[in-house]
Amino acid sequence: MSKYVITGANSEIGYALAQYLSKQGHELFLVSRSAKDNALSSIHPWTDGIDLTNESHLINMREKIQEIFSSPFTLIHSVGDFWTHKSIEQTYFNEAVSLILSHYVTLFGVIKAVVPIMKTVGGGKIIAFSCNSVKYNYPDMAAFTSAKAAIECLIKCVANEQSQYNIFANAFALPSIKTNSVIQTKPEEFHENYPTLEELTKCIEQTVENLTPLVNGNIINLFKYSDSFYHKGYYERNTIWKEDLNERTKGLL
Repeated sequence: MSKYVITGANSEIGYALAQYLSKQGHELFLVSRSAKDNALSSIHPWTDGIDLTNESHLINMREKIQEIFSSPFTLIHSVGDFWTHKSIEQTYFNEAVSLILSHYVTLFGVIKAVVPIMKTVGGGKIIAFSCNSVKYNYPDMAAFTSAKAAIECLIKCVANEQSQYNIFANAFALPSIKTNSVIQTKPEEFHENYPTLEELTKCIEQTVENLTPLVNGNIINLFKYSDSFYHKGYYERNTIWKEDLNERTKGLL
């Protein structure tokens, strides 16, 4: 079985991945800012209280990984603030800063921390999460999409720079995933068209386990076909006008 480091282990996607990979028999090291989960931490080492924008915390994480893994491993970075749709004018400056910090800066810090270990143990794989909004440049998502675009650029740079050391980096461009956060903030009629966490975790494991050294620096697009969803334009899908307020509600993507 393979070895995985999952940062953001308490995020909805990170926790679902940890549960699934654990059931498949993989060896895990889990990292989170919030308190560890007792069920999983009784099976796998889990370090909590880690702020991935703090250099001393990153060094602490790196030292713990060095103690656990002595052979190639995969890093899956599942960290970043949840985003609801807002125009640039409606987006507070500190919200944009938080998105860049939580999505891009944390990934840069974690990669900087684990690359020296990967070189020592003979290589490894780095997996990050982007969003299909980078490809389509949806409105009302500028701050979030810009942070995800930075992730894609970083992944490609790391792939070019580190492949000589048997270190490979790729990112998944996710559509809307059927998480609790999404269900709570987006209209119900489209939930059936979103990939589930179960579908996502299986897809990620199957893809990662079968990546070859030639698959490097890629943005892997996930797509679940929906006749009702993808045959409509952005504003048809994402805009609902309230007659009383003439106010646009939050979007779907």
